[in-house]
Amino acid sequence: MEPTNPTPDNNTKPPVVTQKLTQALKTVDHKELKSTGFWLNQFFMVISTVFGVYLAAQSGLEQALKFDSFSKMEDNYYLRTSLYDEVNDNANTVAKYAERLAKSPPKSEMEFFKPTLEQYIWKTMQFSPTTLETPSEFLTKIRRFYSRADFIINAAIERKMSAKQASIELAKITDSIKTQTLPALKNSAKQLKMELQQNDISVGSLKELENAN
Repeated sequence: MEPTNPTPDNNTKPPVVTQKLTQALKTVDHKELKSTGFWLNQFFMVISTVFGVYLAAQSGLEQALKFDSFSKMEDNYYLRTSLYDEVNDNANTVAKYAERLAKSPPKSEMEFFKPTLEQYIWKTMQFSPTTLETPSEFLTKIRRFYSRADFIINAAIERKMSAKQASIELAKITDSIKTQTLPALKNSAKQLKMELQQNDISVGSLKELENAN
């Protein structure tokens, strides 16, 4: 009698090993998916943070640059205004001395009334970081005025130039500085003030803000 092969039973459960393998694969896939999502989330979070910090830094840098620019502009406004006052006073002093020389006074009188040109602002400017932001035209003309006035006055006292000729020369350079250079310098200071006001900054406000900090 031949042995009969058992008929496969459709309800027979898969082996236990197969079940465990299938369950393990599902578990591994699920963990990998969760791990990938976690790292993607961290990646985008880092990118967002870096981008946010960059935008904040960029905005802060722009504000800092604007403040520095306006602060220097305000400093230069004060410098030009102070320089105008000082040079104007000196020009008036030289003009009066020129009138005295026109009368051909004796040497003793010329020496006694020799004008002292105040140059506190002019000399202080060499230590100011905003000096070279002043148009070179003004600096050059004022430098030449001081140099020429000093030369003419000394030449007259030492009798190397007649008093009357010295008077004419002093009147000439004084007229030039008072009618050309000084009005232009004063106007340039006003333009700086207007530019600050156009940016809603009143002169002096940046100094108050800086001192407050």
